Amino acid sequence: MSKSTSKSTLTALPTPSPWPGANARLLGVGAGLPVSKLDRLAAFDDKEFERLVLEWGNDYLKTKMPGVFEVQLRGGAGDKGRDVVVWFDPPGSPRRRWHLYQCKHYATALGTGTAFEEIGKVLYYTHIGNYTSPEEYWFVTHKGVTSPLQDLLDDPSAMRAEILKNWATHCRTKITSTTAIELTADLRAHIESFDFGIFRAKQPLDLIAEHEKTRYHLTVFGAPLILRAPAKAPPSTVAPQETGYVAQMLDAIGRKLGVKVTDTASFAHDPYLKRLFDRSRLTFYSAEGLKELARDQMADMAYFDTLLDEFCDGLYHHYTDPDRLGLDRIVDTVKASQALQLSAHVLTPHVVPNDREGMCHQMANEKRVDWCAR
Repeated sequence: MSKSTSKSTLTALPTPSPWPGANARLLGVGAGLPVSKLDRLAAFDDKEFERLVLEWGNDYLKTKMPGVFEVQLRGGAGDKGRDVVVWFDPPGSPRRRWHLYQCKHYATALGTGTAFEEIGKVLYYTHIGNYTSPEEYWFVTHKGVTSPLQDLLDDPSAMRAEILKNWATHCRTKITSTTAIELTADLRAHIESFDFGIFRAKQPLDLIAEHEKTRYHLTVFGAPLILRAPAKAPPSTVAPQETGYVAQMLDAIGRKLGVKVTDTASFAHDPYLKRLFDRSRLTFYSAEGLKELARDQMADMAYFDTLLDEFCDGLYHHYTDPDRLGLDRIVDTVKASQALQLSAHVLTPHVVPNDREGMCHQMANEKRVDWCAR
């Protein structure tokens, strides 16, 4: 700047706009950039991919598709071309309805040759009566299907014609490992009357989007950018959900004062006890924020419960010490909670110091701890 520039000409710089991709860049510091979900699917082996489809079927289809009775994993030797089966009727039903999901985890998009092999199995086994025709048959892949195969899936008549034309090449010796399946007149008639409109392809991004709505998604794909809302301030009066630990706090304070304490008025004259009580509520609600995170963003309250189990196990010798009762036991347990080594639990990255203290009061609230019992 020139010396002749007067101070009156200086203006404040505008507030900078957010850095593009800031969250991803921050993740890149020491941790690596986040892996795309399609790339993560590519790293799965066949069994892991089948498990993902089973999770999707059991926790998404079962809740979103009316009338699902059971979801089964059938992949393996002797599956007769059935990986994941969704049943709509109980066993023994006269016409048991079902959908079939065939998992294909290859390095490239699924092509017509492999698809014909799998379709040939359904045609053969329904022809000989091993099972009935599914109402829907879905190819489930992580790379999608080739354009020629998608064209045939969109044109059932053309698919039928191609299967018949290519039976010797793609089906005859691919249905069983021991016997060649000839295209007899009876089998041809079965194929010509078969509903090829049941064959479809599940788009990989649709599979991921629907799997996101299951309880399993976080453990499969991770959630590095979970945003946690600020902890709620405690309400002015004790709420029904916190009466358990509050009653124990009052008992501990009463033990300290040598009198029965039923409300805060009994120790309003003591600044230390008042701050201690107020802090217990503040940290309890901080831990409640963790519970809401598990419920709302991770869709599984069990994550919070298992984290609470870790605190109960790790702090056991502090909250059961017979020589430290009441407030002494509370303070000792809270101090120990700040140094407790947690496992690679899914909630661990989100735990802050107030949560650790609040988890001690959560333990009391659920009657896992009694601060005044020997």
